[in-house]
Amino acid sequence: MVKIPRVIFSRTIAQELGFGKHVTTTGRMMNPDGTFNVERQPLTPWDNTYFHLVTMSWSRFLLLVFLGYLVLNLLFSGIYLLIGIDQFEGIQPGGFFHNLSSVFFFSAQTLTTVGYGHISPIGWGANAMAALESFAGLLAIALISGLLYGRFSRPSAKIVFSPNLLIAPYGNRQGLMLRMGNARKSELVETEVQIILSMNQPDDGGNLTRRFFSIPLEISKISFFSLSWTVVHDIGEESPLWGLTVQELRDANAEFMVLVKGIDEVNQQMVHTRHSYSGDEIVHNARFAPVIGRNRKGYPRVLTRNIGAYEPLA
Repeated sequence: MVKIPRVIFSRTIAQELGFGKHVTTTGRMMNPDGTFNVERQPLTPWDNTYFHLVTMSWSRFLLLVFLGYLVLNLLFSGIYLLIGIDQFEGIQPGGFFHNLSSVFFFSAQTLTTVGYGHISPIGWGANAMAALESFAGLLAIALISGLLYGRFSRPSAKIVFSPNLLIAPYGNRQGLMLRMGNARKSELVETEVQIILSMNQPDDGGNLTRRFFSIPLEISKISFFSLSWTVVHDIGEESPLWGLTVQELRDANAEFMVLVKGIDEVNQQMVHTRHSYSGDEIVHNARFAPVIGRNRKGYPRVLTRNIGAYEPLA
């Protein structure tokens, strides 16, 4: 039996967020790492090539570059073998693997424009293919250089979020809390955070729709993000969470989407990151454990790996 979520009467966000009202009522719309559970049908197979090359891990990127380099050399090596070893000066004809290794290393020297000069083409066909390979090498080097620049220069934030949302006593009421820390040495200035609550709500006809509510925060902007930051929402009478239990949030498939943006002092560019919490990731009656220590010089030290540590309250 499907439970109908309780209707809450807080004012929804006036602006359209781009999610619509009937996209989904089960599962989460945003993954914990900030990526959306949306699949867009590409118009061509190459639409997302640059995106994948810039955002994939460094190990996969370097492996892909090496495989491309290897395949390109093997392709031209095969062409040189078809042209004939006799069109190359400096190669002593031998067995297949001897000839293949010889033209392979000649191809590597030509592709990278190194050109040691030990082997040189003497026939028209070999010279034409060597010229074509040099052109392909220039294009490949320019392409890889552009991708490396794009990967290094792409602005990004390295913010660590607590794995759980906590509901703990806050003043005379309860407060919803999350904690985050800046994992990079560079400072983030003028950092802002916003939390949007997405949950299922019945409409006038009894059908479930997706509604979005803004979660007011105690502090939504700080000038310098140097230490950890505990973001707090006061669950007062005007809060969308007023009177709701954790189980009711889970029944309504509640999802808390966190958006953080700030200016990186290194490149003076705006960086942003996202995170998502589901109702199953809410811990009731707990508080975050201390995360600020001291180094040998007595300066504050943020224990980034313990950013999500919490203690249950009696």
